[in-house]
Amino acid sequence: MRKSIYVLGLIGCFAAAFAASAQDKSPVVGGVILGVKVDVTSVATTGFRASKLMRSDVYNRLDEKVGKVSELIIAADGKVSLAIISVGGFLGIGAKNVAVPTQLFDVSKDGKVTLPEATKDRLKELPEFQYAK
Repeated sequence: MRKSIYVLGLIGCFAAAFAASAQDKSPVVGGVILGVKVDVTSVATTGFRASKLMRSDVYNRLDEKVGKVSELIIAADGKVSLAIISVGGFLGIGAKNVAVPTQLFDVSKDGKVTLPEATKDRLKELPEFQYAK
């Protein structure tokens, strides 16, 4: 009996939440989230989706593949500041990880990641990125 009341209560909560969200169809354009002012429209239209960048091949302006995004490093202030790019090697063996500021990337609408001025040789000349221990 107690279990069924608990389950009915949960179903009621979910139904109420669904009904409330179904009534408000207006898009969120900004606001205060947990005390921080956020312009979600700007972020949604100009930001990068980490899920789309991860494991993406990186090309230069000549459409040559120069590496692959292997990691995104989030700075203490909450902004993604570096992309770790795997350069060289064969099938990941012998590859070198280098850090590149994300503001240097161009990401097209179809998700193609471009680092316009990069070449494999220029990226290989960068110091190897070492993760903190």
